[in-house]
Amino acid sequence: MSSKYRNAILASARKIFSEKSFEQVTIKEICQDACVANSTFYYHFKTKEELMDCLRLKDDHPSGSDLLHILAADDLLEQVLTACTMCAARAVRNGCTLTTQYYKCRLNAEALDDAHNQLYAQEAMTARLLIVRAQQQGLIRNDSPADQLASAALGLTNSKIIIWCITDGTFDLMQKAREALLVLFNIAF
Repeated sequence: MSSKYRNAILASARKIFSEKSFEQVTIKEICQDACVANSTFYYHFKTKEELMDCLRLKDDHPSGSDLLHILAADDLLEQVLTACTMCAARAVRNGCTLTTQYYKCRLNAEALDDAHNQLYAQEAMTARLLIVRAQQQGLIRNDSPADQLASAALGLTNSKIIIWCITDGTFDLMQKAREALLVLFNIAF
């Protein structure tokens, strides 16, 4: 079966999950919207949870445009902030409802799988490399080890995403994440 069907399922799921809670959505509903048989769904995905993980992983992997966005930033500090808020930017693109659904599924999972672990390692490495350069140039005044700062920065951004989800997106996620990072890096704003 072609990826055409898989992509149709993903597109329908994205649309429906943005309108309804994870618990309210059925596989049958996704299949009807995607115009595929239930067996086609199960050929591509074992469960609704696996489908949700696939949706998120598809969005989580930094795309070429995400990486170009980092490089296109005017200065090194802006590159650091952009790298550390990529997950927040994806949350905003996906919307509060879908992001909330993803986090609920992740909370029910026992552990992160290899794909998620690789993703977080890649984000942390990108942030760490940029933080080292920014520390060397005196742009980041927090002299903690760069790997600790990168881990703290990504954790801080994720905590802002969770609060954004809990409050149904009532604040500017990107602004709040960037403000928190400036405090972490000991940069006046």
